[in-house]
Amino acid sequence: MVTEPPNGKKNGKTLNEFTGRLKHTFLNRTILLFVFLSLVMASIVFANQRSLINIPQPIMEYVELIITILVSYALTSVIARLTVNRIVNFLGDTFEPEQKILLTKAYIGLLYSIATAFIFVQLGITVQNIAIFFGLIATGFAFAIRDVILSYIAWFILLTKKPFKIGDYISIEGVEGLVKHIGMFYVLLDDSPETYEDFFKLPNKMFLEKPIRNYGKNRFSNEFDLYLKKMPVNLDEISTDLDGLLERLSEEASKAVSTRVTMMLDSDKEGMKIRIYYKSTYKDRDLIKDRVLRLMFREFHSISKQNKDEDDS
Repeated sequence: MVTEPPNGKKNGKTLNEFTGRLKHTFLNRTILLFVFLSLVMASIVFANQRSLINIPQPIMEYVELIITILVSYALTSVIARLTVNRIVNFLGDTFEPEQKILLTKAYIGLLYSIATAFIFVQLGITVQNIAIFFGLIATGFAFAIRDVILSYIAWFILLTKKPFKIGDYISIEGVEGLVKHIGMFYVLLDDSPETYEDFFKLPNKMFLEKPIRNYGKNRFSNEFDLYLKKMPVNLDEISTDLDGLLERLSEEASKAVSTRVTMMLDSDKEGMKIRIYYKSTYKDRDLIKDRVLRLMFREFHSISKQNKDEDDS
């Protein structure tokens, strides 16, 4: 019985992956559109050369120019789609995801800039004229698409200055969640990472104008208040041993949630309250709060019931 070497399976798998990537690349709608239009224009040129149709020479020059443009951008699109993933894999862990996004966009922009320069050279345009052309185009775009440019600048700042990273939990304008993607125009914020149907898309410029709280990926400090008047207990019944009660509750809560929980007595215009401090990840924050509240309500209810039984006896 002849068995295929392991490297044969690996090579076959690699070949299948490469073939699938090629199919996906060449079936891209943009590339298909470029190819289709190029074939149409090439057919017109061929028919004119065979005298099947008679088209004036000035028009044919424009047709040939269009073919040059379409073929240049089609080849650029193919090269970009074939090589961009290889470059990302080559970078490996050298760069962070945000930097990889920026480098990928810069690489694609460079390829299309080279294609555009090649087209200008074919037109016989000098470097000076190209510089003037790009200057006029940039000035026109700056006035016409100011919001788009602002979004792009904000995207660039988010990727380079890194007020937060992909995978961080952040809060902005009352919206909290996991940063799933930093796009050129929107940041995708998911407040329920366990589901995929619901998420927030926040415009990039919003992150330049509003304060951001970055919880990070690890544990961070949390706190919440619990007003005694809303608890099932009479404050007079526990006031004599409140320090001991809070200390005992802190120890029990710390054991229950496997993290240090600190309770302190405080007050404001709403009345007396217990302020609870603890550390947790964003994912476990509400779960720990729920467990602490359950324990406190159970303890206060037990105290209230015990005092009531003593009064009855």
